[in-house]
Amino acid sequence: MLQVEVDVFSGRPNPVWLITDEDQEKELLGSVAEARGAVATCGAGFTGLGYREVAVSRLGDDEPPRRGVPRQFALGSVAAKDLAASGELARRAIEGMPLRSEIRLVQHELTPLSRALRDRLLELLESFLRDPPRLPSLPERPRTNPLRTTVRDERCRQCEYEVSQFNPGFWNRPAVQPHNNCYNYARNWRTDTFAQPGRAHGAQTGTMACNTVTTAAMADGLVKRCTCLPSSEWPRRHMALVIDPGWDYHWYREQRGGFWGHKPGSTAARNYDQNGAVITSPETCARGGYTDFCDYFYAGRSVVIN
Repeated sequence: MLQVEVDVFSGRPNPVWLITDEDQEKELLGSVAEARGAVATCGAGFTGLGYREVAVSRLGDDEPPRRGVPRQFALGSVAAKDLAASGELARRAIEGMPLRSEIRLVQHELTPLSRALRDRLLELLESFLRDPPRLPSLPERPRTNPLRTTVRDERCRQCEYEVSQFNPGFWNRPAVQPHNNCYNYARNWRTDTFAQPGRAHGAQTGTMACNTVTTAAMADGLVKRCTCLPSSEWPRRHMALVIDPGWDYHWYREQRGGFWGHKPGSTAARNYDQNGAVITSPETCARGGYTDFCDYFYAGRSVVIN
């Protein structure tokens, strides 16, 4: 049995389905074995916003190994030696996505399989293959400081909030990284639930637009920027929301040092954008398909997410 996951979203769970048909499994693994240079290590390629890779995993521990086929691998990844062959296999895998899965996975509650989703994934893959992103040379990590700092908001001087050290190591551990997303990072609260705006308060939305995600997040207790929070809400986070219209959302958090951090989906936390540039403004940084900048927010200690 195989699990196929298209690593593409930041806030919503990624599209996931299972291949239980033995013939389909053999066909895919046989094609992978024949296409030298088509497979890559999961997570070794592009890790920014938008389409990243198609991850395939064999689920049983007693399945005989197949020569040239790892137990877990990525297709359609810029880390593959032969991107064209890898991309073609990724396209075939996505085209085989069931429009309605007979096996109900927990991810399907928030990301149901559909024709529209399949078409969107193929569109994103084609765009990715036409103009493959370059793997950025990582900027130098800024000096860390264990203390939080209270700063006055430059836009609304009567308001204050806290910025803290950039600490990606907390989020990029194997026990934490896959289970926490951009909303977890921006709120700075590890829940291990891939937290969703509004879910903790029965106000979650399935419509990916600025107004709906904003309403859901405010149900968790976020307030819009310049709605000052009292010192009793310390530490108060400064967050920003952007939207891939109709498909996904993404959050950023201001860090100590005048830059912003973020964590695209289950990938690593970082402080740079699509082009490898340190993020000094979430409004103007490179964001791929997340074209709609929504607003800035404060989140105090009373904000509960899940």
